[in-house]
Amino acid sequence: MSFADKIKDELCHLAIDNDMETRAEFLGYVKSRGSLRISNAKKYLVISLNSITSLKRLYTLSKKLGITSVETSITEETRLKHRRGGEILYSFNKIYGFLEKFGISILSDDLPDFVKKDPAYFGAFMRGLYLAGGSVVDPSRGYHLEISLDTTKNFILNLTNHLVNFLNIKAGYIEVGNKYKVYIKSSRDIVELLSLVEASRAVSVLLKAVEVRQIRGNVSRTLNFITANANKSGQAMARHVRAIRIIERKLGLDSLPADLEKLAKLRLEYEELNLRELGELMDPPMSKSAVFNRLKKLQKIAEKLEGEK
Repeated sequence: MSFADKIKDELCHLAIDNDMETRAEFLGYVKSRGSLRISNAKKYLVISLNSITSLKRLYTLSKKLGITSVETSITEETRLKHRRGGEILYSFNKIYGFLEKFGISILSDDLPDFVKKDPAYFGAFMRGLYLAGGSVVDPSRGYHLEISLDTTKNFILNLTNHLVNFLNIKAGYIEVGNKYKVYIKSSRDIVELLSLVEASRAVSVLLKAVEVRQIRGNVSRTLNFITANANKSGQAMARHVRAIRIIERKLGLDSLPADLEKLAKLRLEYEELNLRELGELMDPPMSKSAVFNRLKKLQKIAEKLEGEK
């Protein structure tokens, strides 16, 4: 079972014990996948889903609300992956009248007031949206949550604006054919949304994955830093040794001032030591900056000798 399927499975097993949350979740299904179908002069609200788990949840929500479906059908997809889904048909007039009784319009592009004002009801509404058309990438591979919506652009704008203004969750959207996909790419925002819809087990898994990725990133940055410093130090040491060899060949190291001669010989003898360690071998000991300055002098002497040639 994929990470996305595990989330749907967790959400579909949440208790259905609050009437307002039940209405909000049901409306999420309607807004995500609801479409009008006319047959024999009769209007039907059809909700088509590609998840049998989500379909069962919708059927249970309907019974809880006292909404009788006209027909329920199951479909199976076997071409690529074996998936089961289906659709539920409702009498459009009955659904419309039922929701209108509670001040909810399925034809409006705005969010119902009771959904906008209460985080619990908004979370239930988002749960319906996600169960009807949501998916999320396994957090071990990246951060991406999206919800496919068969709705209008105005509704998408109202939804994304409410997410950022009400919960500081930044969501983008793209148009695919005549549908829209709302997506979230920040791990923090995905955690916030999954917490909102009450997917607590999924939140725990995601947080652990985020922690592991952060640790790996820190280790990688540290290793890169160490490698870069080692390369830089190695190149500097090679320049120092080359300069000292030039001086040794052309003048002799004994022609140098005593402190430079001592440092030059130590550099040749202990090529692997860093500047601080070289300074500790001097008598009296030298600071790292003092060693650096003296090695620069040796390089300048070597450059002058090469220039004279």
